[in-house]
Amino acid sequence: MSPKLPDRKLYTIKDLMNDLKKLDATPSVLYDVGSELVYRELDWCKKTLGDDHLVTKNLMALMEFMQYDYENQLLTAELWRVKDTPKSAINTFMRDRPEEFLTHPIGILSEQIQEVLKRADESRREEKKRYKKLEKSVRAEIKADSKNPDLWNKLRLLLWILGKYSESSEAFKTAKELGWSAESSTLVAI
Repeated sequence: MSPKLPDRKLYTIKDLMNDLKKLDATPSVLYDVGSELVYRELDWCKKTLGDDHLVTKNLMALMEFMQYDYENQLLTAELWRVKDTPKSAINTFMRDRPEEFLTHPIGILSEQIQEVLKRADESRREEKKRYKKLEKSVRAEIKADSKNPDLWNKLRLLLWILGKYSESSEAFKTAKELGWSAESSTLVAI
């Protein structure tokens, strides 16, 4: 297990999300964890608790966040300020969720959850390596075409995924000054 993550005997929804915050989970990491863990828990809750149960409804919202909303927030520049980090995005989603949902014990063996989190941590480290290479490439493109707002927005996304939130915010400001808007953006996915 990653030294960042505690070894747990039982996971609640809140525990899982807190561990994902420690990994600085990006949209791709949340998507994978959602597919591997939250989907299974949601399926079980639908069968045992029903679609209208509070926990089931909140799990559906969590799946939507993990597999669509989080990435969309990043692409549409809802997450652009220095303080808009993976941790803050997850906190915003979790805020005002009912205690019954937050303390819901996940019915998946803790060893399996830890294995998924370990893979998520490895995936996050690999993602940073890949995006570091892309950052150099995009900076070279910007050097050749410094007035291109889409390139500045692309740099913003790369820097954000790399955890360089201050630089990402500055790149976004430049993109906006050059005329970038979510409506005209050519990016549809990360």
